[in-house]
Amino acid sequence: MARRFQGATEAGRRMLGRLAPARFGGRLGLGIVALGLLVIGIGWDGAAGSGGEINHIPVVQAQLPWLLSGGFLGLGIVVLGAALVIANAQREGQHRLKTSLDALTEAIERLGATSAVPDDLGGLVLAGSDSYHTSTCNLVRDRHDARPMPPEQAVAEGLTPCRVCHPPVVTPAG
Repeated sequence: MARRFQGATEAGRRMLGRLAPARFGGRLGLGIVALGLLVIGIGWDGAAGSGGEINHIPVVQAQLPWLLSGGFLGLGIVVLGAALVIANAQREGQHRLKTSLDALTEAIERLGATSAVPDDLGGLVLAGSDSYHTSTCNLVRDRHDARPMPPEQAVAEGLTPCRVCHPPVVTPAG
C-alpha cells in the first residue's frame, strides 16, 4: 500500500515538472499587471467619458469616483502582479543557484575521490615546505606539491614532523 502511494507521489511530481509552475508564475504575474492597467484604463475612460458627466456636462465631482476607484484598484492589481513577477524571478534565481551548487559539490566530490595523493605510501611520508606529514594528513591531502620520501630523508632536509598528524619521528643519523 505504501509503495502504491509513493508511486502516485512520484507521478504527481513528474506532472508538476511538465507543467512548470515556475514559468507559469511569471506569466501569471504579467497577466495580472496587464489586468491592473486595463482597470486603470477603464477608470480613466469612465472619468473622461459619459461617466464623468452630469446632464452631458463634465463635472469633477462625477469624475473623481471613476478616477479613484479605477486608479486605486488598478494600482493595487499592478502592484500584486509586479510582486508575483519579482517572487517568481527570486524563485528561479534560487533554483539556478541550487543547481549550480549541486553541480559544484558533485565536481568537488569527484575530485576528492580521485585525489593525487595516495592513501598508503608504504612507510614514506609527504614532505611539505617546512614539515613532513602522513599520507592521510588533511594539511597535505589536496596539495600537489607534497613530495613522498622516507622519514629519514625528510629529517635530513631539516623538516619537522607535523603537529596535526604525528608522522613517525626519526632521529638524524650521525
